[in-house]
Amino acid sequence: MMDGVISLLSAIVWLESADPSPLPEEPPIDPSRVTPGLLGFLSFAFLVIAVVLLYRSLRKQMNKVDPNLPEGPGDREREYDAELTERAEEAGADQDAGSQERPD
Repeated sequence: MMDGVISLLSAIVWLESADPSPLPEEPPIDPSRVTPGLLGFLSFAFLVIAVVLLYRSLRKQMNKVDPNLPEGPGDREREYDAELTERAEEAGADQDAGSQERPD
């Protein structure tokens, strides 16, 4: 009885592991004739329209911004940082000029 079950299982495994069929001579779909189709066009058109609408909305919101806003706390900090940077650059330029004048 056990021999019959084993031989049945081995036959099933042998049938399952059969060699795959070879590839056909020509592919069923010609790769040069594949196109995105209507769905691809509609997706692209939707993206273009969405970008244009977002751009128009951004321009509208940017036109609402007042360029003469009062100074905020961040503006004073940026001005101070710019002043310190300018001083450091001047000091570095003075040191570079001084080291070039001295012959070693």
